[in-house]
Amino acid sequence: MATKYDNKVKALIAKAESMGDDQVAKAIAQLNAARKKVAATVGKTDWQLYQLPKLKAAIDGAMADFATQYGKDLKTGQKDFWAFGQEMVDQSLNVVGISAVLPAIDTAMLVAMQNYSRSLVNSLGADAASKIYNEMAMGLMGQKTPFEVMQAVGNNLTDKGIFSSIAARAETITRQECGRILEAASQARMEAAAEVVPGLKKQWQHGVSRVPRMSHIAAVGQIRDVNEPFMVGGEALMYPRDPAGSPGNTINCSCYTVPYMDGWSETEGKQKKAA
Repeated sequence: MATKYDNKVKALIAKAESMGDDQVAKAIAQLNAARKKVAATVGKTDWQLYQLPKLKAAIDGAMADFATQYGKDLKTGQKDFWAFGQEMVDQSLNVVGISAVLPAIDTAMLVAMQNYSRSLVNSLGADAASKIYNEMAMGLMGQKTPFEVMQAVGNNLTDKGIFSSIAARAETITRQECGRILEAASQARMEAAAEVVPGLKKQWQHGVSRVPRMSHIAAVGQIRDVNEPFMVGGEALMYPRDPAGSPGNTINCSCYTVPYMDGWSETEGKQKKAA
């Protein structure tokens, strides 16, 4: 039978996943606005080669606007994930009667991660503009028909074409960078908590909205001291999406870590403590 602790952990993970969905929705909305601008540009093109410089400027502008707004939304969202990563630890402790006053954690890591995320967003915008421009250039040079160019742009983000791949990449960046910040904050918070809560450990869990890879399923329930890494997929990871891990083991990860102590869960016997 699930305990209050089990139910709290489940609720916290569900909220984290909902926050991720909301952040992705914002990114997709910004991208769809950019797609409409590009589609309008395609529709108004005279399909003369001399239009290329003007066309390039319009495409670059549309995608730069997308990257700017997407970057602002992502940066704001990451602050929320940073705060919620700490809240996941605090609420898990509170539900078992631990309400220690913990010092604020250093935000230097948050700033560094936000700057890295910004570089990913800028790269996405620039790469997208280049792909779109190449399609338009092929049309203006007669290598593709205007209809084929329109198909490449797509009527929406789910059409097979340039924007569907951009949307998939934007979703990956959003989930990865927000989730990584949440987990980094949780790890830092647990390290602070371990100073005043003897015996505090951490446990690997996974979400429910997406299916994790098999090696991550195998890690579910793994328990470690707060300052010790988990062994996941043959790699030592301090937390899910740990930047020290390989891309294949961390990108699109949907796992979480939560504070844990022996006796918190009545289902403790089912947990798998790795050797």
